Amino acid sequence: MTRRRSGVQHRLARVYLFQAGLISLATVLGVMITALITEHLLVERALKLEAEHFWELYDQDSSSARPNTRHLLGYLRGPEHHDPVPEAFQGLGPGFHRVTLFEREPIVYIEQRGDKTLYLEFDEERVFALALAFGIAPLSVVLLVIYLLTYLGWRKSRQLVSPLVRLADALRKTSGGDRLDRPDLSRIGAERDSEVAVLVSALENYADRLLEFVERERRFTRDASHELRTPLAVIRANLELLSARLPDSPPLRRIEDTAGDMEALTETLLMLARMEDHRIPSERLVVNDLVMNLVERLEPLAARKQVRLACRQDAVVELDAPEILLTIVLTNLIRNAINYTDSGSIEVVVADRSVTVSDTGPGMDPESLERLMKPFERGESSEGGHGLGLAIVQRLCERSGWQLDVASRPGQGTRARVVLEG
Repeated sequence: MTRRRSGVQHRLARVYLFQAGLISLATVLGVMITALITEHLLVERALKLEAEHFWELYDQDSSSARPNTRHLLGYLRGPEHHDPVPEAFQGLGPGFHRVTLFEREPIVYIEQRGDKTLYLEFDEERVFALALAFGIAPLSVVLLVIYLLTYLGWRKSRQLVSPLVRLADALRKTSGGDRLDRPDLSRIGAERDSEVAVLVSALENYADRLLEFVERERRFTRDASHELRTPLAVIRANLELLSARLPDSPPLRRIEDTAGDMEALTETLLMLARMEDHRIPSERLVVNDLVMNLVERLEPLAARKQVRLACRQDAVVELDAPEILLTIVLTNLIRNAINYTDSGSIEVVVADRSVTVSDTGPGMDPESLERLMKPFERGESSEGGHGLGLAIVQRLCERSGWQLDVASRPGQGTRARVVLEG
């Protein structure tokens, strides 16, 4: 099935064609209506005047000749006149009539004066054909002028709209893909000081500012992630020494948990910076194995809060994806569940093409949930985290083509589900 073109140029062409068609139809109908008016008004008026002229001549000379031309014949019947009136005229009363006569249908005008009757037979078909013949010539000229003006108008409109179409094509090609590139607007060819030229200039300036901002953000994220690694490593080393001396210290455990969150956040930010620079290669993953490893690694963190962390496997899920990205996504979801759950349990379910993390925490209302999907927002009952977890998870899912669904109700916990595609 052929796709109907819907661009600005094609819409203009359809509008001009529709306009030319309507004007042509109106012109043809106007000529036909004029011909009908000529037939019913002018012809009838002419026949009446012809009859009056004949009676004037007849009053002066009763032997005056009847009208006898190529288109008009006259017959007079009376006590003294016995013209051969066609049989089809017999029985007709005064006035105008359309009569069938030898494969013709002339107009017959009958007028009585005393005991005399005048019959005027007018073959208007020939006159009508002649009128049409003379009307076709000016009609053709009018239509040619209309078509020429329509074509010139369409050409001028196309010339004015072409830069806008090229601009739209350039932006459409630039917007494809995940990488942000500067659009090439050098071939737009807009006239100076035109609206399109102003638009091109504004877009180029906006693209320059946007790319500069994105590059500055990339540098900051990359540099900050690298700089944070060293102090975090020092904190980790000293925490291990302190934990050996104070094995059951709750403050130390909270510091260790916070340091773990900071390490995960640093790795995530560094990964986001790398994703902007180049594409991370994918590999064949068994999601079940990855989830089991994460649950085993994070189980001590949940045990410190006396929260049960379990995993249920309803299906075996395999897909092609970067392992580090899926690890960051699931780690953030499980850590958030641990941080927001003070008692109860957390269950990680591997189902068909999805991974779901459910907790028995305090839950939240829709407004709070929407707020938590934004960066630097935290729940009121959170004991840890930096307000970037769900926002980063959502960003990574969008880049990987996955779908993140989060549902929560106050007092009923929270459920986060990642639908995996690939």
